[in-house]
Amino acid sequence: MIKRLCSGMVMSVFLVCCLVVGTCAYGAKKYVTIALFPCTDPVTAFKRFRPLLTYLEQETGLDIELVVPTDPVEFETGLKNGDIDFAFQNARTYAQLAGLYDKGALLRAVTRKGTTTQSGAVIVKKGSGINKVADLRGKLVLFGPKHSTTRWVAAKLLFEESGFNIDKDLKAYSHGRSCEGMAFSVQFGGVDAAVVCDHFLQEHSERQKQLGVKPEVFVVIGRTKLVPTRVFAPRRDVSRDIVNKVNQALLRLDRKIPVHDEILHGSELGGFQKSKDEDYNDTRMQLGIKKAR
Repeated sequence: MIKRLCSGMVMSVFLVCCLVVGTCAYGAKKYVTIALFPCTDPVTAFKRFRPLLTYLEQETGLDIELVVPTDPVEFETGLKNGDIDFAFQNARTYAQLAGLYDKGALLRAVTRKGTTTQSGAVIVKKGSGINKVADLRGKLVLFGPKHSTTRWVAAKLLFEESGFNIDKDLKAYSHGRSCEGMAFSVQFGGVDAAVVCDHFLQEHSERQKQLGVKPEVFVVIGRTKLVPTRVFAPRRDVSRDIVNKVNQALLRLDRKIPVHDEILHGSELGGFQKSKDEDYNDTRMQLGIKKAR
């Protein structure tokens, strides 16, 4: 089941599994809830991750719900209230909420290129006369959501290193959501530049064309520093048996197996690896976050 958390309530968006009749108290709970804190809209997120959820249900024998919080407050509330069992989030969100997780059972996403880091890319339209980040002074720029590590936190740092005070030196800036929508804004002249995921123009080019995005009309004028990929983490009081079932199923995904690669491709992933809380210390330093105990 995919659900959306809203004002302390869980609202159904799509039905993808059957729930066993009974109380939802933990221990009597017959399903597992995975929260995806996406950088795109809930419907797109569901389409991308549905094959992965189906795989997890088949491999673990668990009924699984996908919930899609719409903002950081809903996400944190869902964790604290026990509405979320596992979370798949960016490194910034993990670092901020690490105290709520079982830090001994972390996984990190592997990219389609086989790396565990990613960056943001500043794109402009070819022929715009904008050739480097410094040329964006006095221009309109679209950043990613405020919770995005690559498209907001790292992007702000990139602009600062280029001598920008974004509040004073840009004509204006705003926050977009999906890379596709942000690219559209550049393509059709709504903004001068946008910060998208580094893999956006290289991967799934056919899908971008189907959506009307033309990768060939863009040029990348800057890239942010590399940051860790997304973190898959269980809430700290989820039973060890359930954590092991879900984590082991994710770790078994292998791109060399065609059916696994098809599942991962839809989610824009290359697989999962074990991770440690210490892997996110640099992210904490950048954000000024104290390490949670």
